[in-house]
Amino acid sequence: MSDKKLIDRYLPFLKSILTPPRLQHSLGVMRVMAELTSIYSLDRAQAMTAGLLHDVARDLSSEDQLVLAEEAGIELCDPCEQHPVYLHALVGAYLVAKELGITDRLILDAIAAHSYAGTGRSFDMPLSQCLRSADILAPSQEWLGMKKLKGVVYARRTEEAALLQCGWFIEYFQKQRVPVHPNLARQYQVLGTKVIVTESFFERW
Repeated sequence: MSDKKLIDRYLPFLKSILTPPRLQHSLGVMRVMAELTSIYSLDRAQAMTAGLLHDVARDLSSEDQLVLAEEAGIELCDPCEQHPVYLHALVGAYLVAKELGITDRLILDAIAAHSYAGTGRSFDMPLSQCLRSADILAPSQEWLGMKKLKGVVYARRTEEAALLQCGWFIEYFQKQRVPVHPNLARQYQVLGTKVIVTESFFERW
C-alpha cells in the first residue's frame, strides 16, 4: 500500500474523532515513524499506521474512554490507568480494531503501550519503542531537549533514548500531578542499571 493510500484509508475516521491539532500531531508522528523505518528496520506500513492511529482515542472524554474500556473488557493493571493520559492508549487499540478492522498485533500492542500502560505485551518491541519516541518528537513546536533526544533516537542509541524519555516523562508527570505509571517507573529503574550515565545525561538542550 502506498503512503497516500494508507493515509486516505484512515483519514475520514480520524477527522471525525480528532480535533484538528490532534490530527496534525498524528500526521507528524506518522512522518517521524516513516523516517525511523530504515534506522530500526521497521515495516513501513506498520510504522506509519501505528503513528497515524496512536492517538485515536485521545480527544474522547474521560467518561467515553471508560465506557469503551468496559465495553472492550480492558482489565486495568493499576488504578492510575483510569487517567486519560494512560487510558487513551489502551482504548485506542480497541477502537482501531473495532472501527477500522486493524488486526495486526504489533500495531495494536504498540498503540496500547505508547503511554506506558497495559500488561507490557510487545512493550520492548522496536515498533513500540519507536512510537513512544515519535510521539514526543513530532510536536507542533520545538521543546527544550527535543534536539538532544532526536540525536539519540536517530543514532539508534535505543536504551539511552528510552532512559531519557522515562526520566523526562516522570519529571513532567510529577509537575503536572499525574500519577507515574508503575511500568514507567519500572523501566526507568531497569534502564538505570543498564545504561551508565553521568549527572549531565538528563540536562536539556
